Amino acid sequence: MTRHTDRFFPGRPTLALAIALACAPAAFAAASPADGTSPEATPARIRPVAGVLVTGTAGTNDVGVTNPDGSVAVGSLSGRYEAFAGAEFPIDPNGLSLRLTAGIHTSTSFSNSSGGSEHFTRYPFEATLWYPLNDKLRVGGGTRYSARGRFSGPGRKSNDGLAATPALIFGVGYMIVPHLLLDARYVYERFERDGTDDLEASHWGLGLTAIY
Repeated sequence: MTRHTDRFFPGRPTLALAIALACAPAAFAAASPADGTSPEATPARIRPVAGVLVTGTAGTNDVGVTNPDGSVAVGSLSGRYEAFAGAEFPIDPNGLSLRLTAGIHTSTSFSNSSGGSEHFTRYPFEATLWYPLNDKLRVGGGTRYSARGRFSGPGRKSNDGLAATPALIFGVGYMIVPHLLLDARYVYERFERDGTDDLEASHWGLGLTAIY
């Protein structure tokens, strides 16, 4: 007996293929993420930093140092120029980062009673936390320690009995162009001399920091 169903559905394989193709977009749509779901963010990376600062004191914190020849040099420990380099390490997705740097900080000339000049140089190591308030502005703070403080002058290199103590840093940075920040800071810093005197070395700083 002849089957009448073949007369009414002569192209069953073609019809099945058409149905499958029609359902394919719906299947892909069901497998895709829901609308509004963003792909997973790329983890933040370590960013190198480098900067230069002009530093100074808002008050008077001159100290006197005695040279081996008996002459006395008078000047400020607050320094005048600082340069540093290091890296920033991401801490959380909101932008909090840890900056670790090492640098060199040198003073202006100390006036010398014998007519020469002295400079005080130290090598600060800093650890600061920075948090972005918006796309341009960030605030930070932390600590620093100035190693190998030395007075230098004609035929002389000595620390004159000075020992650094941990200092506190408060700072703010404003991004003026991509990868370049205008940085302002205040550093509360002291040096001890021969374990007795507490010498003022606090200073402000203003400069530029490149961050990549």
